[in-house]
Amino acid sequence: MSLKDRLEEYSKSNMYPFHMPGHKRMFEGPYKIDMTEVEGVDNLHHPTGVIALEQQRIAKIYNSKESLMLVGGSTVGNLAAIYAACNEGDTIVIQRNSHKSVYNGAIIRHLKVEYINPSWDADGIFHGVTSEMVEAAIENYSPKAVVLTTPSYEGYHCNIEDISNICHEKGVILIVDQAHGAHLGFHPDFNHSAVGFADITIQSLHKTLPCLTQTALMHICGKLVDSRKIKEALEIFETSSPSYVLMDSISRCMDFLEEKKDIFGEYVDKLADFYEVSGQLRHLHIIDESNEIKDKGKIVISTRNAGITGVELANLLREKYEIETELSSFSYVLAMTSIMDTKEGFDRLKKALLEIDGTLKEEQIEMPEITFESNKVMEPFEAKNKSAESIAFDEANGRISNVMVCLYPPGVPVIVPGEEIKEQNIKLIKDALEKSIQVTGLISGTISVVK
Repeated sequence: MSLKDRLEEYSKSNMYPFHMPGHKRMFEGPYKIDMTEVEGVDNLHHPTGVIALEQQRIAKIYNSKESLMLVGGSTVGNLAAIYAACNEGDTIVIQRNSHKSVYNGAIIRHLKVEYINPSWDADGIFHGVTSEMVEAAIENYSPKAVVLTTPSYEGYHCNIEDISNICHEKGVILIVDQAHGAHLGFHPDFNHSAVGFADITIQSLHKTLPCLTQTALMHICGKLVDSRKIKEALEIFETSSPSYVLMDSISRCMDFLEEKKDIFGEYVDKLADFYEVSGQLRHLHIIDESNEIKDKGKIVISTRNAGITGVELANLLREKYEIETELSSFSYVLAMTSIMDTKEGFDRLKKALLEIDGTLKEEQIEMPEITFESNKVMEPFEAKNKSAESIAFDEANGRISNVMVCLYPPGVPVIVPGEEIKEQNIKLIKDALEKSIQVTGLISGTISVVK
């Protein structure tokens, strides 16, 4: 019996709840299956029954040695993976465009951080880390672990099989933040799953599969990590009252993957049909790479030569066509898709882009100097342990940051604690604010810096 079926059965029983939660299942909808760890529905942090069976089913679906359900998103998976894989004082290598949770994991564990700087294009979009970059980083820094993000927010892949071989030849733990890759491995066009290659793979179900927000998975496959330590770390970072509503959603998602195997082929066909619009656009440009390089499900629309910013295109799509996109930046928009998207939805986006494109003219927009390379002066955890003061961000040139400043989404830091703030950082962030790109880490125009 799946967890979904067990919760449904329990909700229909005559059992009276003299226990949490306080709504006592008296409301309709998700309240009926919102449980606590009573007899029969198991305990996520010590599974011996239906949750243990559910996690075994997930491992079979993903071809993993062991899979764990997460109800705190990929964030809790990243924190737990880094905490369990490394000890204080160890060196960890991460790619510079990692999610802020990866940085926070390194800070919490008091790790020495070294970076891989992947290339980025004229739109400020990072491409995948190469095997050569990883090999050089291991040779230079002798890390305990390497943390990679693949695919990236915009869908760019690493060659994870080659990178896995490089790491394991040197006895280095490979952790992959695959938050945007829970759909990988179910179709030849989506064949870049890190499961089976990385020691630990973290995937957000809710990003690319039909599952509720905050649902994620952790897959443990390598011989270099201790799953007991990972589970102990999850008890530290994840709530001790995990949501059965979210776990029910995971169970339903697994049912869907088992029952709807043809849906990935249909999704590929719908994407192929959509990308045909690319040849009809004169000013907007849809970035179309091979499946080996980039996930086609991440539709990236460049406005760099169309005379408008990505934010302006996103506003047009929202206000005139009632289409909400995932991300808008200086010169591009990201439209995230999934197996649940309809042909009607793709056609609406196609029609909107063609109409907008017809109103534009060939004009290169002014772009800021985009750089994410580290100016590390001290380790991130050292900066967080120092006394700090708030100063005007305009006056921060040359100071050492005490906080993480990110463009959000995707939550990739422009400035990391322990880095010297440069004039180009200030200009980039001010340009982002002027173009209505959300920036986190500043408070009323001030930034916290090391005294």
